[in-house]
Amino acid sequence: MCSLVQSFYDLRPLDGFGLIMADPPWAFKTRSAKGVTVKGAGGQYRLMTLDDIKAMPVSILAADDSVLWLWATNPMLREAIAVMDAWGFTFKTAGHWAKRTPKGKLAFGTGYILRCAGEPFLIGTRGAPKTSKRVRSVIEGPLREHSRKPDEAFGAAEALMPDARRIELFSRQRRPGWVTWGNETQKFGDAA
Repeated sequence: MCSLVQSFYDLRPLDGFGLIMADPPWAFKTRSAKGVTVKGAGGQYRLMTLDDIKAMPVSILAADDSVLWLWATNPMLREAIAVMDAWGFTFKTAGHWAKRTPKGKLAFGTGYILRCAGEPFLIGTRGAPKTSKRVRSVIEGPLREHSRKPDEAFGAAEALMPDARRIELFSRQRRPGWVTWGNETQKFGDAA
């Protein structure tokens, strides 16, 4: 953890980041072994325990007045709020990415009771950040590779805090205007 603390201090601009987006590699139970090893997150990248995610020193990166945009999964909403608290943010609201197929239809994913057609994200704050009031809570965007978030989500985040310094944790793609951190920051190449 000491090297992570130093790494975050090295990344932090003088006044901190006004917007932090994070997509932690949540470990949670799936119904089949295939879900863990082939189709699910465990087949794509190394997962982290909830305690390890909560222990990350994310507050080091945050400006006094900042927003956390935390991607979650439906079965892990309570845990996601606990992560937000551990990182020094207060839960304020939630949004949803409505996943679209290449033909524009709602996705028909897996699920435990309902079939998932989207992915939740939570918004938390630290201090009193100035945010735009023009960003909707639903983002429609294409379903792409596993865990790859839509460009529309980054556009919404940028519209929410247009002047903020931004960082994406557990990033899988570098993009202009963002600092990226993670072990797969070039998995999908550079964003346009």
